[in-house]
Amino acid sequence: MDPTLMETLRIAKKIFQTHKTLTLVTSADGRVWAGKVYYGEEDGYIYVALEQGRNYRNILANPRVFFVIEHGVPDRFIQGEGIAERLGPIEERPERHIIFRNALELVVFAKSFPGVEVFRIRPTRLYVSDFTGVWKPRAEVEVTDEVLRVFQTELKTRVPAWKVYWKATRPFAFTVTVMPVLLGALMAPRFSWAWFLLTFLGALLLHAGVNVISDAFDYRRGVDTWRVLGSSRVLVDGLMVPGAHLRWGLLLFGLGCLTGLVLTYFRGWPVLAFGLVGAVLGFFYTAPPLGLKYWGLGDLAVFLAFGPLMAMGTYYVQTQEISWRLAWLAVPIGLLTIAILHGNNFRDVGEDARAGYRTLAGLLGPRGSSLYYLGLVGGAYAATVVFVVLGWLPIWTLLVFGTVPYAWRNIRVAFQPARVAFTFLDLLTAQLHMLFGLALIGGLLLGRWVRP
Repeated sequence: MDPTLMETLRIAKKIFQTHKTLTLVTSADGRVWAGKVYYGEEDGYIYVALEQGRNYRNILANPRVFFVIEHGVPDRFIQGEGIAERLGPIEERPERHIIFRNALELVVFAKSFPGVEVFRIRPTRLYVSDFTGVWKPRAEVEVTDEVLRVFQTELKTRVPAWKVYWKATRPFAFTVTVMPVLLGALMAPRFSWAWFLLTFLGALLLHAGVNVISDAFDYRRGVDTWRVLGSSRVLVDGLMVPGAHLRWGLLLFGLGCLTGLVLTYFRGWPVLAFGLVGAVLGFFYTAPPLGLKYWGLGDLAVFLAFGPLMAMGTYYVQTQEISWRLAWLAVPIGLLTIAILHGNNFRDVGEDARAGYRTLAGLLGPRGSSLYYLGLVGGAYAATVVFVVLGWLPIWTLLVFGTVPYAWRNIRVAFQPARVAFTFLDLLTAQLHMLFGLALIGGLLLGRWVRP
């Protein structure tokens, strides 16, 4: 293939991969319509999801379409022509995952509007403009079968295996491990970097393993479907097969347990006690025969595992002493950890009910769930004040009140389930958890170094 054409196709592929939406233009019966739609590209074909509106009706009458892919600044963009083919309802078509992998926001759209269908656009001509380096004429490409073969071979979308395995661990949630481990280590009068790093590694491996195993059993039970946002989605989007996914989770979990045994050998049997209880709670969060999540006990299990147990275990590794005070001091972080989980379960009440399960959010109902969220978030701040008054925490930890605007934003969202932001309440709460935790840890460090 001509080198210039090949370079143009590489630029086109990069544009396809770095955008989530395109402007779709259709016409029928003398009427032209344009609208923004989410898309995904695979093998040179473009997949879009449309509600049954003007563009949908126009395509049924006239499948010839025009599209523009750009990011608001006219420096690198694609204009194109193509033929659109109706594939069918989004809940029945596996091609939906091509779009989901590129634009997860489509899940929210597809759940909110009934009758969304998947269409495949076979481009016939691409006009590729790239002014990021030097000014040069727009490149025009006729999309022949040979061009499509290039997209299907040399330019085929390949997600590196390590990215898929990493995504399966749900790394965005790792702050719920980081904060209690830091809390336990910084409250210790003696600090060892070696023991801290080994504790942190073990806790992180266990958390990653629990996340993967949880998704595996949710998927097996039919809880995780294309409609669910809370999982890593590597299974529902077809990025991993169930067997390899479960083996990955068990490997991570096993390595975490092995790290715990090493710590037990060097620091004493209480490490085993803390680790064993936490590991059992995490593993059987979704795993049979307990499946704590499906009996409304998931919140308690997560609070204990990612709150008092992790903080107390870390403290013991540092000092070889058990501090029951740490169980109380871990309450603020533990409450916000439950709030993350509750944000996810509150949003997915309908999906869980379809699968025949009820989390605590389902038992509480909408109003009760909103009040419960308020109690969790408000309780984190109230507990911090109490511990400062008791002299258990330095006054500097009141820096956590700098995060109140984020907490208030989230509480408002929790009481307005119809808002788009409610869909991302778990992510918003994870952000609050991270900022609150950083402020708390910063306050502990200042308490060591600075006298108020």
